[in-house]
Amino acid sequence: MSEPEVLAWDRQRSEPERAYGYFALYRDLGRTRTVAKVAEQVNKSRDYLHKLATRWKWVQRAAAWDREEDRLYAEGLAEQRRDMARRHARIASALQGKLVTRLQNLDASKLTPGDIARWLEVATRVERLALGLPDSATAHTGPDGGPIRAEVESMTEQQRADFFRALMAEAAARAGQANPTAEPDDLGGDDEDEEEPGGATEQG
Repeated sequence: MSEPEVLAWDRQRSEPERAYGYFALYRDLGRTRTVAKVAEQVNKSRDYLHKLATRWKWVQRAAAWDREEDRLYAEGLAEQRRDMARRHARIASALQGKLVTRLQNLDASKLTPGDIARWLEVATRVERLALGLPDSATAHTGPDGGPIRAEVESMTEQQRADFFRALMAEAAARAGQANPTAEPDDLGGDDEDEEEPGGATEQG
């Protein structure tokens, strides 16, 4: 039966226990380690410890230790990011599901443009972030079947309003609402020219 592999940062075969103890102190000092710091801690001469460091290759072994620590840290970080992405994707999916349900049960004409715009923006942003995509780019199908693409953060207020009107039309159409291409004022906005109860229109 073969002997287990001796890792660089472990005690080496034939390495004296005391010499390994000095190396372990050196290794655990981190990336600012020096033989001089070990000498201060153990009250030994620097020359003596430099000889041990050369004999037992402290620098190379400590570097291997650093690489292993970096690898373990990267693996742990990647797993945390994967867990976070999965959580965010579930949240986004649930939010989008609730949005569709609400749209199916509500009269789209009673929703303000801001309501649907906010719901769609939050849901799509969370989903894009969970998939590692930029959160400022939003793409939906336009009236002609082609994609609507926009950099939301770089839009003017008017451009943003026009863009979200298109998103609202798509959301209403997907939810099976009638008149999905209605103008924003037809979706519950206040109209200065709204008819008076008697049927007359107020003149400015």
